[in-house]
Amino acid sequence: MIRTLVVYSSKYGSTRDAAKIIALINGPAMYCTVDEFKPEYKEFENIIIGSPLLQEKLEPSIIEFAKNNRDWLKDKAVSLFCTCLNKNGGLEQLRSLEELIEIKTVSMKAIGGRLVLDQLDETDHELIKNFFEYVKLPFEDMDFYNDEEIIQYAMKIKYLSEKNLVQLEDNKLKTAIDEFLSSHNTCTLATCHLDSVRSTPIEYNYYNGFLYLLSEGGEKFANLLLNKNVSVSIYEDFDKMNNLKGMQISGHASLIEHNEEFNSVLEFKGLDIKFIKSMPIKMNMIKIVPDKIEFLNSKFLDEGYNIKQIYNY
Repeated sequence: MIRTLVVYSSKYGSTRDAAKIIALINGPAMYCTVDEFKPEYKEFENIIIGSPLLQEKLEPSIIEFAKNNRDWLKDKAVSLFCTCLNKNGGLEQLRSLEELIEIKTVSMKAIGGRLVLDQLDETDHELIKNFFEYVKLPFEDMDFYNDEEIIQYAMKIKYLSEKNLVQLEDNKLKTAIDEFLSSHNTCTLATCHLDSVRSTPIEYNYYNGFLYLLSEGGEKFANLLLNKNVSVSIYEDFDKMNNLKGMQISGHASLIEHNEEFNSVLEFKGLDIKFIKSMPIKMNMIKIVPDKIEFLNSKFLDEGYNIKQIYNY
């Protein structure tokens, strides 16, 4: 499993807040300041370095950290970010840092920051005031910090890091997925629309590469009718860390009418088609088409692969 380290410097809090969010989404992860860095953190596979932009410059401690640790950073997946008021200037400084340490980074991002005048120390207050007068900008509070922007960047880093997973060959992974899905019959179906979120434990059948769920109805359909995107979890009871096995499926759902496909699934389930259709209530069938499967299986480690495997359809 890929571990992420976020090393940052933060004077007024924006970079620290961003570092925490990025680490949270890219877990398993650790975040620390330059001063808190420990030698054992060099073993982490995914490294993210963050700095504020003060006086149009990155924090000197971050530049020194990147220079002094170049020898091991060059073998890692490295991403850079800064929090700033001037994103063009921030991106320029990140590119300069990349050139300075001579490491081709996986990604870089200039993120909106904050300027709260009451928080500035005396030196920064005077320097920033003079700078704003020079560029003819009003010397007032500014807030360009946005959690959504940071979350989107964190997800981008996660996606890029997952591309570096030691993957099983597609045919072997697909076989393992089919075996797991065929050997289980209960899942948790998550549906949502706007502020409505529903999580439903429900029986399923894996048939012809799709998941079929038979249901008498319920609140989940209020979401499904408005949003076809679903998430499905299938897992075994937790035993110990070296025996993990679970699957998360991202896909889209549709309702199957009482047609040939409906009848075929009922027959596969061993149900009497005439009885189901004669029931005093209507039974509904949900078909889930997988788009992406994330399969966590400790046994993959024994074969020399990452414990987490991803299959995209």
